[in-house]
Amino acid sequence: MFREKMVTPAIPERVFTLCKIVEKRAISSSDLKAKMEPDYLKQTSSYYSDYRTAAEELQLITVSDNMISLAVDTSVIKTTASMRRYINGILSEFQNGQFYQVTKAYFEMDSNVLNGEKSLVALAPIMSKQLNRPVDAMAMRAWRFWVSYLGFGYLQDMFFIPNAAKFLEDIISMAGIEKGHRYSFGDFMAKIQPYSNIIISHDPSNRQLNYGVSNGLRTLHDAGIIKLEHILDQEDIWNLYPLKAHPISGTVTNITLCKEEV
Repeated sequence: MFREKMVTPAIPERVFTLCKIVEKRAISSSDLKAKMEPDYLKQTSSYYSDYRTAAEELQLITVSDNMISLAVDTSVIKTTASMRRYINGILSEFQNGQFYQVTKAYFEMDSNVLNGEKSLVALAPIMSKQLNRPVDAMAMRAWRFWVSYLGFGYLQDMFFIPNAAKFLEDIISMAGIEKGHRYSFGDFMAKIQPYSNIIISHDPSNRQLNYGVSNGLRTLHDAGIIKLEHILDQEDIWNLYPLKAHPISGTVTNITLCKEEV
C-alpha cells in the first residue's frame, strides 16, 4: 500500500482494527484472519493479506513464525487519531511508493485541481504521465481513503479538495516548536521540513506555498492553533496562495504556535 502499489482493501479502519486485535497478545495469522473475516459473513473474497501488509509496512505489527504481534507502544493505537499522527511522522520512509508520489504530485498541481477532472479515477492517466509510472483507477480509489484519513484534505464524492490542516497540525506537534514563541516563517519551515516534503518542496526557492498547504495554514490560524502574521520590515517573506477574503490574504513573515494544545 505504501511501499508499492496502492490497493483499495487496505483501508485505515481495517488496519486499525487489526492492530487493536493484537494489542494485548500475539495471535496466529490464521486466527487473526478468522477474527477479521469470520466465516459467517460468507465473503467471496479475502482482503486480509492487503491490510495486514499495510500494517506491516507501517511497522505497526511484526510477523514471526506466523505469529503477529503489535510492534508499537499501545498509545500509538489508542485512537484512530493517535495512529494517524504516528503514520504522518513516518511517511518520509515511503518516498518511492505510489501513495507518497501521488500525494506530492496532487499538491504540486496547486489550484489547477479545481479546474481539472473532478473524479480521482479520471486522474489516473494524468498521474501516470506526471510520475512516469503506472497509476490505475484502483490505485486512485485506494489513495482517497488514506489521503483523507491522514488529514491532507476533504473528499467530496470522488473529488478531493486539498487542505492539509490536520496533517500540518500533526507534524507541528512533532517538530519541537515552542508554544508562544514567534518564529520567522523560514525557521518554522526548517523545523517541519523533515516531515513536510510530501506536500512542500524541500527547496522552495520562490517561497511560494501551494494551494493545499495555504488552505491548511489558514484553517489552523482560524482555529486558533497557530497565528500567522505579516510584520512590516521583516525580510523573511513567504507567499500563501492568494485569498483576498481572508485576513491573511497573501504574504506571511512570522508564525506562532498558540498556547492551546495541538
